[in-house]
Amino acid sequence: MSEVQLRVLDSKQIDVGRGIARTDQRTMQKLRVSSGDVIEIIGKKKTSAIAWPAYSEDQDLGIIRIDGFSRKNALVSINEYVVVRKAEIKNAMSIVLAPVGIRLNFDEDFKFCEEQTHW
Repeated sequence: MSEVQLRVLDSKQIDVGRGIARTDQRTMQKLRVSSGDVIEIIGKKKTSAIAWPAYSEDQDLGIIRIDGFSRKNALVSINEYVVVRKAEIKNAMSIVLAPVGIRLNFDEDFKFCEEQTHW
């Protein structure tokens, strides 16, 4: 599997929170990815992002632009290096959803108990 080492730069404001990683055309060709493919970014930890074309001024600089969320997930900082490769995608067998902002309680048998709300 092909992989490259790239220097991390901050994403531009328009890309923050979108889960995208901008890399140049040469890098995308080497990794055999197209816009919208998922890539794996490996710093001190692994994370994933959606491959997206670099801005014209970023071509052939050996960089990847990712936002603070992706940097935090990969445990890397700006100007550090990461290894990037095409992600191996697998279908999920199941997913678990939980409400946000509601505390869930379980008894000692790990059975769900509705929390009483007091007003």
